[in-house]
Amino acid sequence: MGRQYGSATAVSYSQGQITFGAGHFDMAMIRLALARSRRESSQPYPAHLQSILACRGAWLSLNLSELHEWNQGLFGLDGGTIVINHSISDTVTILPVEIRPGGGSLIFSDAEKTGGTLLIHLTRAHKSHACVQLVFQNCTRQFACYDPMTDMTLVGLVPDGEKPDGWIAVRLNGNPWQIAHSDAYEGTRAPGLKREWQAGEHDTVILRLPA
Repeated sequence: MGRQYGSATAVSYSQGQITFGAGHFDMAMIRLALARSRRESSQPYPAHLQSILACRGAWLSLNLSELHEWNQGLFGLDGGTIVINHSISDTVTILPVEIRPGGGSLIFSDAEKTGGTLLIHLTRAHKSHACVQLVFQNCTRQFACYDPMTDMTLVGLVPDGEKPDGWIAVRLNGNPWQIAHSDAYEGTRAPGLKREWQAGEHDTVILRLPA
């Protein structure tokens, strides 16, 4: 049985932010909410500047090619789930995602890299948060590399740290997993700080970002 699609009553609007409550919403429904928001707003916001928030019970299902117009836009997680499916594309899409106090999940579908790359920048809106899950489907292992110089962690890199392993790379401020193991990558001179996770059941890697 599939997920129940959300209704218009589960969507609210406030100062350029569109909040999705319980239910499943695809891009067609998100576009309808964007159009309604522009009609009802006294100061219409461009689509790529509007904030889209997934609250508890919300399940947003999106394709990579549908996200390209949100470069420099903003999605938010506050207890909800955002599922991003791979689709063939010749572009690199940058998607900021803001983590709110309710936390949530980001799920990336299984796919071979056949063009198109998604770069996600995760930020936190407040100091206190619930746990966030990063779910990589059909992935045998996953890496995170911490760079002390920039105080940033990158997830989704191959051991040499040069390119994304697959079609997703996630950038986080700080060192949330307290990565301290130094390893010299093949083909590089300087050692790097990295951590590796192995897949669990159904060849899925689940990374839990601490609160």
